[in-house]
Amino acid sequence: MQENTFVVRPAEQRDEPSIADLVVEGFLDKFRPVFGKRMERSTKIMERWVRLEHSLGGVDSLVIEGVSPPELVASVGVRTGSSDDEALAHAIWETLRQNLGFFYASWAASLLSYPRYAASSSEAYIERLVIAGEYRRQGLARTMLDAAETLARESGKRTVGLHVSGSNLPALKLYEACGYEEVSRQRSLLTGYFLGIKEWLYLQKEL
Repeated sequence: MQENTFVVRPAEQRDEPSIADLVVEGFLDKFRPVFGKRMERSTKIMERWVRLEHSLGGVDSLVIEGVSPPELVASVGVRTGSSDDEALAHAIWETLRQNLGFFYASWAASLLSYPRYAASSSEAYIERLVIAGEYRRQGLARTMLDAAETLARESGKRTVGLHVSGSNLPALKLYEACGYEEVSRQRSLLTGYFLGIKEWLYLQKEL
């Protein structure tokens, strides 16, 4: 059997549905408590969310594509540009409201607003790093992280930051091995009770 070959490249608009699928799969343990019986709408919402990040949030996405078969197996978002936070928040809220109704949209927005991050012009921010289940433990997460850091350097950033849940020990081990250091922690009773995430760790790396 021929060994798969992987290519790292910038995401294109046509990739947004596949990125949404990867994100929902990768964070399924967090999406289920948020969306409950409305899980079938989560991919549609996330696809719109990713598109809004690209258009309003200053985020570029990178993907890893398997050559044979040709499919996306990993993705990461990297915030390197300026963000219209007010317009982005309004558009995301409208997406949630239209798909979930006012009550469940309020619920989803409250949970999905964590962890909180204040953007800096000198820092790139890494988010939604996901690897498809059958391709994990093959070094692709480190490959994706390296690509994100390269994009940050090319964008003139001095540091790169990210959040990780305090209970995600494999991710913490990876980030620490790649030179990330803990800067601060956020504690949330809300996500602790409903998502099982009591602490969000903010990690940072000098580029």
